[in-house]
Amino acid sequence: MKTRSVIFYCTHGTYGRDDDAYGAALQVNHAVARGMKVTMVLVEDGVMMGMKQQNPGKIGLPNNINELQDFLELGGRLVIIKESLKQRGILPEEIIDGAEIIPFFDLIGIINQHDISLTF
Repeated sequence: MKTRSVIFYCTHGTYGRDDDAYGAALQVNHAVARGMKVTMVLVEDGVMMGMKQQNPGKIGLPNNINELQDFLELGGRLVIIKESLKQRGILPEEIIDGAEIIPFFDLIGIINQHDISLTF
C-alpha cells in the first residue's frame, strides 16, 4: 500500500481561537505516528505556534512546543513562512529548533508533493 502524504496548513495563532493550533498539533502527530509523510506549514498568525518561548500558563492552556518537538522527533517536517515571521517581528532565532524557514513562493512546490491538504 502506498504511503499517503499530507500537508497541514496552519494559519491561526497559538491560543485564543478555540485553539486550532493545538488541534492541528495533535493531528500531525497522529498522522506521522501512523507512518504518513507529514509536513506542517506555519503561515500568517500560525507562525506564533513555532516560537520557543510560548507561555500560555497565564491563560490556563498547555504549551504547544511539546507537541511540535514530538512531531519533529517522529520524522515530521515543520516549515515556517519567512514573510509571516517578518510581518510579525519574529526573528528566526525565536523559532523552535528543527523548523525550516522558507520564502512563501517555495510553498507551492511543497504543497504539490502531498496527496492531501488540510487547513487549520
